[in-house]
Amino acid sequence: MPANKRIKKTTIEITHDQYFFLKEKALELQKQNKKASIISIIRELIEKDLKEWRKNKR
Repeated sequence: MPANKRIKKTTIEITHDQYFFLKEKALELQKQNKKASIISIIRELIEKDLKEWRKNKR
């Protein structure tokens, strides 16, 4: 791994229902990008949702 590449670690607590929804959505998206891991897709979904939430909060 290059020295300039930062590793991002995120920990969140979600309900079982939220996890199920995210996992199902991630599985759908993984069919489009077979190289992406379920976890990386879930992380991207959460980050996208957080950005949208912050934008609407203003």
